Amino acid sequence: MAITKPQWTGIENTLKSGAPVRFLYQGHEIEVMKITVRETKMAYIVAEGGHALVGFLKKDDKAYNPLSEMFLRKKLINPHARIARSIAKERGGKAYLKRKENRYMTEKTLEVTDTFFPTARTVVTHFRKIKGLELAPGGFVSADVVKGGDSAA
Repeated sequence: MAITKPQWTGIENTLKSGAPVRFLYQGHEIEVMKITVRETKMAYIVAEGGHALVGFLKKDDKAYNPLSEMFLRKKLINPHARIARSIAKERGGKAYLKRKENRYMTEKTLEVTDTFFPTARTVVTHFRKIKGLELAPGGFVSADVVKGGDSAA
């Protein structure tokens, strides 16, 4: 059964509160939980069977989980960004970087799979796109969503 819009709102609120949310996908139980990444930074992580899905493992690694391709988000990064900023400060600003021979420093060229989600909204936005995703029975505790109401109080 597809997850309704009020349920997605409840899932987002539940994640923000720090409680984990469980989903079912093709016989696998997927859990999303809030964790501490650094002393002052929180993030959301996706786990399957009690083991976190990580984005840095490649397909030929023995610990690689194919579900990470679907449940973790991909983003483009610029590996030269830090160097480009320091060069721009030293050598005349952005004009130096716009030259043909230096343009590679300003282009985003590397695709990485991100292990952490920064906000509950990004989790919900990404998970909404996944076809065949269902909410596990007792997947989250939120009285107004279980009844089918909205969370406007």
